[in-house]
Amino acid sequence: MREIDTVIIGAGPAGYEAALYLANSGVDTLLIEHSKVKIGGVCLNEGCIPTKNYLQSSSFASKIPYFKSCGLELEYNGFDLKQLVQKTTALKDELRSGVVWMLDQAKVETVYGTALFMNSNHLELSGEVIAFKKCIIATGSQVLQVPKLPLDGKYIISSSDVFNLQTMPSSIIIVGGGAIGCEFATFFSAFGVDVTMVVRGLRLLTREDEEVSKALLRAFKKRSIKVLTSAEISNVDVDESGAKLLVATPEGEKTLNSELVLCAIGRMPCSKELQLEKAGVKCDKRGFVEVNEALQTTQKHIYAAGDCINTPGFAHTAYTEGRIAAQNSVKGDSLTNSHVTPFTIFCDPQIASCGLNEQEAKEQGVEVEVKKAYFKANAKAKISGDDSGFVKIVISLQSGEILGASIIGAEATEIIHEFIIAIEKKIPYSEFVKMIFAHPTLSEIVRYL
Repeated sequence: MREIDTVIIGAGPAGYEAALYLANSGVDTLLIEHSKVKIGGVCLNEGCIPTKNYLQSSSFASKIPYFKSCGLELEYNGFDLKQLVQKTTALKDELRSGVVWMLDQAKVETVYGTALFMNSNHLELSGEVIAFKKCIIATGSQVLQVPKLPLDGKYIISSSDVFNLQTMPSSIIIVGGGAIGCEFATFFSAFGVDVTMVVRGLRLLTREDEEVSKALLRAFKKRSIKVLTSAEISNVDVDESGAKLLVATPEGEKTLNSELVLCAIGRMPCSKELQLEKAGVKCDKRGFVEVNEALQTTQKHIYAAGDCINTPGFAHTAYTEGRIAAQNSVKGDSLTNSHVTPFTIFCDPQIASCGLNEQEAKEQGVEVEVKKAYFKANAKAKISGDDSGFVKIVISLQSGEILGASIIGAEATEIIHEFIIAIEKKIPYSEFVKMIFAHPTLSEIVRYL
């Protein structure tokens, strides 16, 4: 039997961030991951990094007409998906090597295998028993599967399977109107794929401000992306020609035919395989590990962070939670994640938000003033060839502070950070708009609020 001070299960953003903190604090730490190629977690291997690398290519393709209007003699001669796959694989390998290097520099011991809880102080790993004083669960998430859309990796695929495609389909049905679905709709449509979205809810991106959601729908329609809302899949048939979906809509049943179906309805926590019940660690009915504000589970010496708990499923959230869990485990603190979280979607146009949106403020009974500024008035947006979209902020009538911001438009995922600072530091709107922003920049859109 081996004895370790702190064991971390999972080497994604939450896990390796926690491991680095603990190692630099002098704690005897063991980091467990399934295999070396899984280092970096979902974010690096099948989420943030490969998706955004794909979207970078599609953003250039979609701007070719604009660049031609500026005098550049460009012609679109096709798209080699295999080359993008190779480039993305090389990028993942490079970034993964960087993470491994950081762990090695910090002298974090990393082992590979599947960890199973035996009780609240012992794990089994590849036949070896490991005794620990403390543990951080950071096992991340996996693709959510539904019986009506059985994944086969060929005709009905997941967001992870997209990166295994070697050729572009002629048509694709994307089931799901969340961030994943909208990002892949952007990618495929940019290269001429016939895209149809089947959305169960009343609109795209139901968490976002309603005006932003409507603006995205208009943008998608201009790109010939078809969106069916309030739609439910009744039946799916697959043969060598592709997939046929029977979809119930408010207008009646529709039959949709497509070469591919992408199931993008969300993700679920990786928690079942851990045997958490043997450790006395509770999960909710969806499988999320239950934690208190200090990220402690029902066993106070066992913490959890990242996608396996019910907090916003972003890598930037996981980094923060991993660091907080590690610090609390070392110092006995009860730090909480009190920071403002940016919600970012890299579709075209980009979308980002933070704090309260208008509807959420109304539901909380907060009296607010709403201000908007349009990118059509922004010189840099016009120079960049995309002046669509707007910034919308929510201001407290009582305090004058900015409570939230929603952005749809060019580089929204970059601009959002200035609003995060304003909200977190409680900068009054009257002071915020007086700040000097460089001209011409997208960030100076604040001047028009």
